[in-house]
Amino acid sequence: MDSQANRRSFLVTAGASVLAAGASALDAQTEKPIRIAIIGTGTRSWAHLAILKTLPQFQVVALADPTPQNLDRGASLAPGAKTYSDYRKLLAERNDIDAVIVITPSFLHAEVTIAALDRGLPVLCEKPMATKVEDANRMIEASRKSGKLLYIGFQKRLVPTTAKMRELIAAGEIGAIQFVSGNLFRGDWNPASWKYTDPKTGVATNWRYLTFTEGSALLEDGIHEMDTLNWMIASPVVRVTAAGGNNVFKQRETIDNAALIVEYESGVKLSFDFCLFAANAGPGSRRMVIIGSEGVMQPENGRVAIRGRSGSAVRYVDVVDNTPKEATATQVGSAQDPETYKQYLAFEQSLRTGRPPAVSPEDGKTAIKLMLLAEKSLRTHRIMTWNDLPA
Repeated sequence: MDSQANRRSFLVTAGASVLAAGASALDAQTEKPIRIAIIGTGTRSWAHLAILKTLPQFQVVALADPTPQNLDRGASLAPGAKTYSDYRKLLAERNDIDAVIVITPSFLHAEVTIAALDRGLPVLCEKPMATKVEDANRMIEASRKSGKLLYIGFQKRLVPTTAKMRELIAAGEIGAIQFVSGNLFRGDWNPASWKYTDPKTGVATNWRYLTFTEGSALLEDGIHEMDTLNWMIASPVVRVTAAGGNNVFKQRETIDNAALIVEYESGVKLSFDFCLFAANAGPGSRRMVIIGSEGVMQPENGRVAIRGRSGSAVRYVDVVDNTPKEATATQVGSAQDPETYKQYLAFEQSLRTGRPPAVSPEDGKTAIKLMLLAEKSLRTHRIMTWNDLPA
């Protein structure tokens, strides 16, 4: 199947979630490239830009970043895009932009996203949506008032085995969910990247080491897994308990490990472990096990494995992977990023048709609230309830 047919197939099947309030389609310019501005051209943006070069339905026309070396690197990946040191100038000057991609440090997500929405532009915002629940609420309100799409970058939902597991759970393949276990064990952030210069001290450091700029280490990476597990469980959170701290990187403000227990309204319990001082890959580095009343389900080698509670033999469910070949051929550093590729196809679908986003702003807010409650529990040694942070 050619790449255009693959793309059409994906656009038909992706994005079957609840319609985001106020999400409106682009004018009927179906065949024209979607002109986008990228705000924030640090390390993560380079993956986006590399992928966008393979997607002719998008055209990067503008870039903004206050750091010259980041802006130069971004410009080298998007020839022809005009560069700006201030995103506000970009938004004020350009009338030829169809959508904005926000890839700034997390503490700036709300500010930049709201400015773009207020300008009447749809936004794809990298996770986490924000570092405060109040900011997430302001983003949701800006999307509602403007009538423009706000899409949150939880691309892990688009992993084929993950999507298939959710489908099988909804079909009752393992009965009612009773207990869920997951983890993220990974290596440290690259200290030479993700630089942020603290205006108070003038010292440049990895912004993920600071609570002001990151919010919590749980917000930055563990949130991908937590969003996916929440999506599987599909029940409101009631209580959150966490323990952890800085066992290895003691000079940092942000934690390097945590163990969470989450209780849901349905009675389901979730156990989630997070560690920043492990190997970056390998068996068990990203694990997800769903235990139901009739069986146990988990991803194994590109398939879904289902085991009966009575000890019956494992049953494997094959997964149809409609990932276009261009997605798996795209190298970003040493890794492939097919889910971000597919995220752009889903974003295109929402922009062109008004169909619901794969991840709603409300989903984004739920994920950050859960992780912020876990961080608060960890630091105060208290059990947190869902109402311990704003609605």
